[in-house]
Amino acid sequence: MTGITEADVAAVIGRIDEIIMREVVRTGASRPELRRAFALAKGPADFSTHTALPARMRRLVDLLAVALPEQGPPPPHRPAAMRGIDRAA
Repeated sequence: MTGITEADVAAVIGRIDEIIMREVVRTGASRPELRRAFALAKGPADFSTHTALPARMRRLVDLLAVALPEQGPPPPHRPAAMRGIDRAA
């Protein structure tokens, strides 16, 4: 089985940083490994699961976790009149 390509990564994750993209491709992971790593990176952190993974999967999960946007709540909405008010004059 051949390793993943940049097109494979983009199809699963979308647009990510070019350096991270190259590192993900360099792992030589398969498409199923990429999909599994993506699911693990999106989910809640579980160190027992992470340490039980093979080295290549741990590397993929780490790279994808960095590439994914924050999973926290969206920033609070501020009315247009209030934008920039926190900047000191």
